[in-house]
Amino acid sequence: MITLSPRLAAAARYVLPGRPVADIGTDHAYLPAYLVQTGRVPWSIAADVMPGPLEAARTTVVAEAVSGDVSLRLGSGLQVLRPGEVATVTICGMGGPLIAEILATGPLGGLERLVLQPMGGEERLREWLAANGWRLVAEELVADAGRIYVILAAEPGVMSLTEPELLVGPYLRQAGGPLLGRYLRFLREQLERALVGARQSHRPEAVARTGALEQRMQILEEAIAGAERDHR
Repeated sequence: MITLSPRLAAAARYVLPGRPVADIGTDHAYLPAYLVQTGRVPWSIAADVMPGPLEAARTTVVAEAVSGDVSLRLGSGLQVLRPGEVATVTICGMGGPLIAEILATGPLGGLERLVLQPMGGEERLREWLAANGWRLVAEELVADAGRIYVILAAEPGVMSLTEPELLVGPYLRQAGGPLLGRYLRFLREQLERALVGARQSHRPEAVARTGALEQRMQILEEAIAGAERDHR
């Protein structure tokens, strides 16, 4: 039986049960193989754009005796899928902008849930979802190997997010918890580095970027203060 890392185990919990799933950018196919092994889904698709990772996936499904229930597909993004073929798509371990690009290329027809684990760029991903007919139904923070990861689950629907919700996440803000403060401080460190670079130039576009970053910093500082109050 496969043992998933904490971030992939969290993603697995949001896959719709009893319905097929496709894991895009599957790498070693741990997630789709695990979902079949545990009976969470009847069958799954493990897809990757590169032959090397797909061969690693083949090794996994053969070793775990699930090759009959995991379909291996070589191709770009969601283009390996037929409309309505699966209920859930998982995309884990990529940057938020790249995930948004994959989703924008589609096709998304017939999908009932997206389970996304971005490696940064969560704000961009939330923005894309809201602008393209998807609404968040859950968010979760997961600690794994010294890092905090974000899991996003979305379904077709209408969603409008404020600037603080885009940056921090509406469900993360509501849930609070000890990981939220750590996650927000990490975002602040990233933003501080971006501000240092932006302030080194006096060109109009750099000045405008500095103003936008400073506004985001104010939002983060307020969120951090709120998280610390709630955690006392």
